[in-house]
Parts: sequence; structure tokens; C-alpha cells
Amino acid sequence: MFWFVLVLFLLAALAAASFFRHMLAAFLVLLSVPVLVLLHALFGTFYAVFAFAAIAIFAALIQTITSSLVLLREANTPPVRARPAAEDQSSTRRTNRSRIAA
Repeated sequence: MFWFVLVLFLLAALAAASFFRHMLAAFLVLLSVPVLVLLHALFGTFYAVFAFAAIAIFAALIQTITSSLVLLREANTPPVRARPAAEDQSSTRRTNRSRIAA
């Protein structure tokens, strides 16, 4: 029964987060409220806030590393060159237009 309720809660949090522009951030915020209440009940206010801040810093660190790796990957890719077939096709279009105008 516990797993069923947990999965149901996660699905509801994902559904609610889908209405926001940054779905992952909204999902984490929606999950953090019950987790913070549970930590407060188990360990107290100080340890709950400390644990929550540590998790937030860890998530921000992971986000920064992954976005930096994406930027490095994009910087190392060679630029895409135009295809010669596309240039030939555009030149035939121009000749057809000039024939129509004449």
C-alpha cells in the first residue's frame, strides 16, 4: 500500500509540474514540501533545514556541471556546412523565376 501511494503521489506531482515552464524545477519544489515536513517531524527544524539546503546545493551543482558539459560539447562540434545540392536547387529556382518574368 505504501508503494502504491508513493507512486500515485509522484504521478500527481509530475502532472502538476507539467503545467510549468521548467518542469523539473516545479517537480522538485512540489516534492520538497512533503519531504521537508517529514524531515521536520523526524529530526527537528535545524537538521531538516540543513538537509534541505544540502540537497538543494547538490542539485544546483549537478545542474551546473551538466549544463557546462553541454556547452563544451556544442563548442567542440564543427560548424555545419551548406549542402551543394541545396545551392544548385536555389539557382534553378532563380532561373525559373526569370523565365516566368520574361
